[in-house]
Amino acid sequence: MTRAEGRAHALRAFADLLSYPAADPVPVARRCQRLVGERAARHLDAFVTWAERAKPYDVEEAYSATFDLQPTCAPYVGHHLCGDSPRRGEFLVRLAGIYRDGGFVDPTGENELPDHLSVVLRYLAATPTGEARDALLEDGLLPSLDKMLAALEDPTNAYRSVLEALREEVR
Repeated sequence: MTRAEGRAHALRAFADLLSYPAADPVPVARRCQRLVGERAARHLDAFVTWAERAKPYDVEEAYSATFDLQPTCAPYVGHHLCGDSPRRGEFLVRLAGIYRDGGFVDPTGENELPDHLSVVLRYLAATPTGEARDALLEDGLLPSLDKMLAALEDPTNAYRSVLEALREEVR
């Protein structure tokens, strides 16, 4: 597997981890650990340890408490860049156009908004190069991750380690 292929697989694994949990996240988190750099893998240790002990409803509850109940940590890139202003609507339209122009269709069929972290990560995984991809990564994803991490004050939050690992990997 080439480095680019490994990175694409890692981004898809992160997308799965940052989607609403429908299955045991441990296998995906372990696969992600094998695909990322050493520092990112260490960040995932806390999540794996927590998820191994958690019941399915614990994982769902932690996801909802982290991303759904805390608007400061909403999993939407446009929310962090534009707030809930009309600019976010414009951002969503531009992002949908970028996806369409690149032939990207979210393969999960989750019907998430185009700025949801999981959709953005799947686009980045499917698009190895390009100006639009680079801009979304540098000017969208990274600043959003920084804001989300700043909003998560609890250092023991299981999803904090996933976000830290992702930020480390995409830098």
